[in-house]
Amino acid sequence: MSTETYVRNGHRVEITIDQDPTGRCTWAYTVDADGYTEMRDRPLESADAAMEAAKNHANAKADMLPAGGAMQ
Repeated sequence: MSTETYVRNGHRVEITIDQDPTGRCTWAYTVDADGYTEMRDRPLESADAAMEAAKNHANAKADMLPAGGAMQ
């Protein structure tokens, strides 16, 4: 399991990547510790691919929110 936290559009994004016993990876994230989103039904081949997919999804969600003032 790996976790990455960063600020996007003033919102704190936390992404977690999990690997199943077959080596496939799933992802989940929160924006401002709210609105938990996960993708468990379509695992990806690598942690890097899962992180990229999660960042794309999370960044789009953070960009739709009004600019925030999250602390890093």
